[in-house]
Amino acid sequence: MFGVGGFSGGKAGGPVYEIEVNEGSVNMKHFQKAANERVTNGYRMAHVYAQAGNTVVVWERVS
Repeated sequence: MFGVGGFSGGKAGGPVYEIEVNEGSVNMKHFQKAANERVTNGYRMAHVYAQAGNTVVVWERVS
């Protein structure tokens, strides 16, 4: 994983997102483990993008 960052909609109680950027290809075993941990911690996968050989995953906090 290259980096993780987070932001909110700017309002109290607004949406909260975390972004992961993976350099190159994604290790699917790690990705599966991370995705299951995120769901357990109240997140859902909101978006997945590919750009310049990197994968960007946006997680949204839902609970």
